Amino acid sequence: MRPISRRFMLLAPAAGAVCRPAFAASGALGLRTIAASRGLLYGSYLDMWEMRALADYAALAARECGVMVSARMDWDHLQPSAESHDFAAVDTDYDWARAHDMKFRGHALVWGERAPKWFAGLPNRAAAIAALEAHIGATCRHFAGRMQSWDVVNEAILVGSGRADKLRPHVFLDKIGPDYLDIAFRAARAADPVARLVYNDFGVEFGAPDQLEKRRVLLGLIDGFKERGTPIDAIGLQSHLSIAEMAQFDDKDFGYFLDELAARGLEVMLTELDCIDKGAPSDIAARDAAVAAAYRRYLDVALANRAVTTVINWGLSDRQSWIVSGDDLLARRADGLRPRPLPFDTDLHPKPAYRAIAEALRAAPPRAAPRG
Repeated sequence: MRPISRRFMLLAPAAGAVCRPAFAASGALGLRTIAASRGLLYGSYLDMWEMRALADYAALAARECGVMVSARMDWDHLQPSAESHDFAAVDTDYDWARAHDMKFRGHALVWGERAPKWFAGLPNRAAAIAALEAHIGATCRHFAGRMQSWDVVNEAILVGSGRADKLRPHVFLDKIGPDYLDIAFRAARAADPVARLVYNDFGVEFGAPDQLEKRRVLLGLIDGFKERGTPIDAIGLQSHLSIAEMAQFDDKDFGYFLDELAARGLEVMLTELDCIDKGAPSDIAARDAAVAAAYRRYLDVALANRAVTTVINWGLSDRQSWIVSGDDLLARRADGLRPRPLPFDTDLHPKPAYRAIAEALRAAPPRAAPRG
């Protein structure tokens, strides 16, 4: 199916209304504090444009998030021409995160959908490898010692690709070959020996046949890394939940899959958590209840495994989300109503989803505080 992955965040038309968000008057603990009490890390994808333009949103993010994922880290953003990198925008994001006592997470060093246009014009494999290593080296060295984790490679698997190795066709595979993954991880470790190195992907959360096959391919990819001595520390499970697919969520089978990842000595990060409410009722209370139930069920299973260390929402508020944008037919509601996929509504009031996440974090078995 079409990747339910990150899309451009967009600001909801807020009808010019300015309200005091409920969290500002609440004495309750934020999610970052609840997570930290169990040895977990909680955070979100954040867009600095929104942080500067919306003081209430910035205050919410600072309260809730212990880690920030920058919106401006893709290769085509950092190196639109082959001559040099421009890290100024991401440096600004990093400074904001550190000013609010947040860790910083790099997404993504290598992702086929965000390759710079000039990469396809490189003359041969050697030139492509040199460009890949130079990009990863320059980026990782710039942030070395400051980055909590890197999504080194993002979304490399496509079970319907027609290839025996099930890798997703794109320019890196075309110009270099399947070993672009190993090259990327080794270059990242050489340039930043401290940050966690993560392989990140979607579509392994549910029990549909294609997703079960993708789990098998992912485990094989990890085993290949281990056999070749390719460094990897964690797997990122994007965790784009869907009301329509929750009937195919098998608690035990997903738990076994997490056990398989843990048995390979890897951390597991839930890296892009949200919930498509297509298929849920039009009534807001009933819809919010269904979304909250999906969050709670998924997180209860995931957080029961101590290999899971990190929970990251792909946005905090329904003001901004790739699901809300309406660009993806898989997420567009038949009734035309605005989706409600995230923990806070457009006025920054906590929804039942927020309470479900908080309760799941509180119920998680304690683990040692995450390093870094």
